[in-house]
Amino acid sequence: MAPKPPENTEQAQRIKRKLSIARALVLATYSGLLLMFTLLTLFKAEPNWPLWIVQVVPLLIFAPGLKRGYHRTYSWLCFVVLLYFTWAVTNTLSPLAYWRDYLAVALTVILFSSAMMASRWRQQWWLWENRH
Repeated sequence: MAPKPPENTEQAQRIKRKLSIARALVLATYSGLLLMFTLLTLFKAEPNWPLWIVQVVPLLIFAPGLKRGYHRTYSWLCFVVLLYFTWAVTNTLSPLAYWRDYLAVALTVILFSSAMMASRWRQQWWLWENRH
């Protein structure tokens, strides 16, 4: 179901505020995941660079679209974040869970939720802009 455009200026301004908050959350958690993977790799005695590439490159693919604020980028990011969420939850449920696993679960949940809402609110804002 496609989102409906706002009916008046007040609703449009509310959506714009929500969108800016969601976008800030997306960028913060997105950066947090990238930073976590990078720091964990750098501070290991023997860094596993191939693993780092596998962890970071799928996220970096979305950087240009996030910078421009495309709603489809947020939607596709949600799909990819589900893979990270699955990995993090699996590690968290292990008896050998570390703090980084819990942090990854928290970051992916917030990233998924905020990206999903940012996508919807971006579509509504786009409809409002094109109508007025």
